Amino acid sequence: MTTVLVIDDSPSEMAKFREILVKNNFTMLEASNGERGIELAIEEVPDVILMDVVMPEMNGFQATRKISRNKTTAHIPIVIVSTKNQETDRVWGKRQGAKDYLTKPFSEGELLSAIKNVQPTRNATATQAMPKKPVQATPSSSPSTQNTKSSHTRSSSTQTSRTQSSTTATPTMPPVTETKANQQKPSNGIYL
Repeated sequence: MTTVLVIDDSPSEMAKFREILVKNNFTMLEASNGERGIELAIEEVPDVILMDVVMPEMNGFQATRKISRNKTTAHIPIVIVSTKNQETDRVWGKRQGAKDYLTKPFSEGELLSAIKNVQPTRNATATQAMPKKPVQATPSSSPSTQNTKSSHTRSSSTQTSRTQSSTTATPTMPPVTETKANQQKPSNGIYL
């Protein structure tokens, strides 16, 4: 289930977000100001943040900048949702780290579309989280035997393709020939 953090100081706007998000099976976190929003983003690490701009103490641009520059929260996509509808506001919001900008009033479809557009796909997230191991192209020895043993948990198609790639072609290196480019040049400028 996707968790959405909404940072907005208006109770009526918060109620509108709640109605749409809960109805569409999102988990919703709420913060009524930028500072509390930053704290919640660090503590809960939501999937998406919806950020108002006009708030007391710390505005949404400042909060967006802090969240997008914090190593714990920098990966979280932020959608600014504001009454500020000038092109300069959009540009400034994106320069602070927002991935999208939605103008109030918004429809349910617009909000859901904005959330969907900024979320990374599940496969891309899984690929980023799982480090890739290099395939060793060596004859059967203890390291490749260990690779075969550890691959029992992988799917058979992945195992088959790895086995084929590690046993098919062993790259050969071309012979090294001495050229002026390969020779060392001493400090006096004469090649050896």
